[in-house]
Parts: sequence; structure tokens; C-alpha cells
Amino acid sequence: LVATMAPRNAGPPKSPFFAPSTPRKLVKVSTPGGTSRLIKKEAPAVKEHKSTVAGATSNLVNGIIGAGIVGIPFAIKETGLVAGVILVILCAILTEKSLRLLIDTAKHVDVPSYETLFESTYGSFGFYFISINMLIMGYGGCLSYLIIIKDTLPVLLGVEKGNVGMERAILTVSTMAIILPISMQRDMADLAKTSKISVLFQCLMVLAVVFFSPVSTSLHENGGLQQIASNSIIKSSTIFIGLGVLSFAFVCQHGAFIVAGSLERPTKKRWAQATSWALCLCVVLETACGVAGYLAFLDETKGDILNNFLDVDGGDMKKAANVARGLLCTTMFLVYPMDSFICRHVLVVLFFRGRRAHEGDDASVLSRRDRRVAITLIVYLSSLIPALLVDNVGSVLALTGTIGASSLAYIGPGLIYMAVYGAEFLEKVDQVWGPSVDGNNKKQPTSGGDVESSQLLANKTPETTSESENSTSMVQRLVKGIAWYLLLMPIWCFIADVGKKKLTQFHEKEALKSPHINRLGKSAPQPPLEMKRPRGGSFGAPNDDLTVPDFRPKALPYGAVSGGNKAIGAAILAKKQSDGNSAKQKSQGEEVADIDAPPTWYDFCVAIFFIAFGVVALCAGMVSILMTN
Repeated sequence: LVATMAPRNAGPPKSPFFAPSTPRKLVKVSTPGGTSRLIKKEAPAVKEHKSTVAGATSNLVNGIIGAGIVGIPFAIKETGLVAGVILVILCAILTEKSLRLLIDTAKHVDVPSYETLFESTYGSFGFYFISINMLIMGYGGCLSYLIIIKDTLPVLLGVEKGNVGMERAILTVSTMAIILPISMQRDMADLAKTSKISVLFQCLMVLAVVFFSPVSTSLHENGGLQQIASNSIIKSSTIFIGLGVLSFAFVCQHGAFIVAGSLERPTKKRWAQATSWALCLCVVLETACGVAGYLAFLDETKGDILNNFLDVDGGDMKKAANVARGLLCTTMFLVYPMDSFICRHVLVVLFFRGRRAHEGDDASVLSRRDRRVAITLIVYLSSLIPALLVDNVGSVLALTGTIGASSLAYIGPGLIYMAVYGAEFLEKVDQVWGPSVDGNNKKQPTSGGDVESSQLLANKTPETTSESENSTSMVQRLVKGIAWYLLLMPIWCFIADVGKKKLTQFHEKEALKSPHINRLGKSAPQPPLEMKRPRGGSFGAPNDDLTVPDFRPKALPYGAVSGGNKAIGAAILAKKQSDGNSAKQKSQGEEVADIDAPPTWYDFCVAIFFIAFGVVALCAGMVSILMTN
């Protein structure tokens, strides 16, 4: 159909491999004459496998910790002990906030993926910006996991250090036998079981590092914990290199939408439970591993902490190190598919055609085995070949963390929130600074005029005001004018204005499409308080029979609203999907529709902090890496 409708000068049609297709199956049909033949009929829609809150939490923990946990001691060495612990906690708080912020804004806009969320407010530029950064993070993770396997597995098998040929052979054979079959699965929910095993092994590995690291010996030789802490409060010259490693260790925003979409009934409450549990466990594990590893080896700490144990004397110490190395190696085999899924997702949205591919419906696009096998092999081979040549995992973590994590974990969520709620932000700005004024002194909304102009700076004081009032007004206008530029309000207003306009255009285009319910669902606006009449003869006593009818649109499952053909179609699809879960939802007392809370100044301040923090971390981290190397 696509080929027949294309213009004549469009050239030859593209390969069906990348074209959207309706799933069909062969059905045997009998005719009245007694003959039979095979015909093609449309197959049932592909049903994506779903996971519980515990499964989604395991996938998040598996994606957050990954290879980054062995680099936490290295990060603390680069930042300083005190600053490192503070940054670990800060990164965890920011990650949890950004994960919830992204899904909440996606529900508000009614989009199913990170790329389409950016596209709704920044157009094609936003779509490709976030897709490329997701690919950088996913590919960097795959490369790091393979490097760690190459560093650990040959040692466990008794291969002498420096035997490069044998190390490469072991890496190739082992990953083809274990990683490839796991990565060939279609849905993220299918990884929940292996993620739970990986989390268990990661906990055991951290316990081995904590209990068998020569911390007591190091403290005794260097004057105790207080002396080490006083000499390692903060290292300003390399702090952003450590921050890049920490950013990589905690970043999981590139897979947040895939994990959230795999969650059964992905309400805000259930997603908040998954993120909170995951980040709390990650903070405990990474702080324990980082502090113990750094205190044991101090300035000799390597990018992979387990490599430090090779130089430690003592049979028990080396046995414990081998156990920890075996646990880490096993987790790398189970973590790799997480980032492989993300790379595969990005390749689907970038190279495949059709609405399902563009919105990241991997289950539908990759239901064809040939597509799934081909893309998985491309991701695997493109990460295997460099892994056979690269040895320093610390530099890989710092580089990918500085570029990709700063954009995905900090800059991206802040830009999204400012753009999605741009209209509300401009209204709040007008309340504080006043509406802008154009050249004809006609009041215009801040979003429609020059955001750097302000009524506070342009309006003249009426002649009837007293001299004291005039001077006070001038001081207030001067203070607010200075604050306007010190707080970089022209930049934030510009971002909000662009997001407001782009979001309006996006919704207009979406309204022309057929009814469609995304896998995350849509949140409903906060309803006003219901008005009631007092009962006659009893002052102030409510009468339920005389309640004023509520004519507001009724919130339907997954964000559909009654009224209009599109809403009717969405309501029908939502009812079919929620019939099997309605009884369970009622028993658990959960709401079907998420409610949007109006944004506050605190929310906008957090979003601005995300942007500023991400830009500083990105620029300073790149400068530090270049100067160090």
C-alpha cells in the first residue's frame, strides 16, 4: 500500500524489512464444493509481556548498577572521599526525581517514549537529540560490560595475564553462547527473572568487596579514617571526571520508558514504588562498594576495583577476589541484554517506518524474528569488536557518562518539564515580573512578546504618585530587573515559549490520527471540588439528593476522555485492555486514571537546576577528560 501510494518520482520502494506491515497468518478455508485453500487473514495484535513492580524494580536496579558499580571507588578517588559520598547520594536523589518527572510529563502529554516526548516540545531536533544520546549510553554500557568480562573471565579460567589472544577468544565464545540468546528475547519483561538473579549476585559481590578489602591495613598505614578524610575532602582538578563516572553509574533514564511500559498497570503510584525501591538499594550498594574500595587502595584505585585485588598478597584475599570476580562476571552476562534492548529500540525508531516504530512499539516491530535477530546481531558485533581492543574501562565510563548521562539524566528532564508546562511557567513569570510590553506599549503575554522586556522596566510612573512611592517603585523595578537577568529568565522564558508553541502543534497533528492508546497511559487533569447545596431547613448540612450535577468530562481508563470519535475509540480500546485487571484494581484500591498536579515554583526550580547542573557537568567533565589525557 505504501509503495502504490508513493509518487512516481519517489524512486524504488524501500526494503520491506524496514516498512510497516500488518501481522497476517495463513488460515485454511473450506469451500462448499469440498475443496480447501489457504488465505491470509490479519493476525491478532501482538500482546506485550508485562512485569510486576518487583520485576520492574529488578530491571531498574540491574540497569542502574551494571558495570558502573566497579567504577565507584575510582570515582571517589577522582572526587575526594567526602565529596564522593555526597555526590553518590545527590546523584541518586536526582535520578529518582528525574525518573518520576519523565513518566509524569509523558502521561501528561500522552506519549509512550522518551524520543516522542522530546519531539512533542522540540520537534525533529529533540527527537534526534535524545535518540542519539540514548544510543551513546546504551552502546557505552554494552562496551563496558564486554570489557569487564574480558578482564575477569580469563583470570577465573586460569589464563595468564597478558595472553591477549586467549582473552579475546574467551570473550567471543562466552558472549556468543550466553549473551546472544538472552538478548534475542522480544520484551523487557522477559528479562525480569535474569535481573533478579543479577541483583542477588551484585549484593553478594559488594559484600565480598567490603569484607575482604584490606581496609584496616590501609587505615593503619595512613593515619586512620579521620586523617584520610581530611586529606581527601574534595579534588577540584578531577571532580568532574568522577562525576561523569557517577552519572554513568546511576543513569537509567534511557531505559526508563521501556521499563515503565513493561510494568503491569503503569500508574504513577506503582512507578514511584519501583523507582524508590530501586534507588534506595543502589545507594546502599554503591556507597558501600565505593567507600570500602577507595579506603583499601586510596590513590592506587583502578577503574575496575577488582583488578586491585590481583596485587594483594594472601591466599584468602585472592580467593575472595576470585569469588567476587565470578559474581561480577555473571552479572555482566545478565546486564548486557538491558542495554542491548535500548540500542535495539533506538535503531527501531530511527530506521524503521510507520507509526508503531516511530512511537517505540518494539513488541510489534520486533515480532518478526528476522528483524529481531538482525538488529541484535548488529548491536552485538558493533560492541564486541571495540571491546576486543579496549582495556581501560575507567576512561569509557567517564567519557560515556559525561556526554550521554549529563544529557539524559539532567539536561533532558529539565528541558522537557520547562517546555511541557511552558504556559504555566509564563503565567507565573507574568505574576512576578508583569506582562511584557511591545513597541506600542500594549500589554502582551510574556510568551507572545520579547521575553527580555518587562512592564517593570518599561512602564512609567503616573504623575499622581508621591515622590517616596516613586522612589520605592523605582527600587523595586531595579531589583526585579537585575534578578531577571541574574536568574537567566530570558533563557527559561524562551524555552517555555518554544515548548508551548511546539506542544500545541503536536497536539493538533495527533488529533488528526486514528484513536490510539499508548503503553504508559494518559493522566487526567485535576478535577475541581464538587459543589453541593445546603439542605433546606438545616443550615450548612449537605444534601446528597440536591448535589449540583457534574458536567465535566468523565475520566476513562488510561486517560481517555468522553466526547468525540477519537475519545470513543480510545475508551473502547481501554476497556478491552483493562477488563482483565478491573477486579484486581478494585481490590487493591488503586485508581485507574492518574491525576495531574498543577506545577509549582518548586517544580520549575528543580527543572532549572537539572538543566544548569547537567550543562556544567557536561562542559567541565569534557574539559577535565581532555586535560587529563
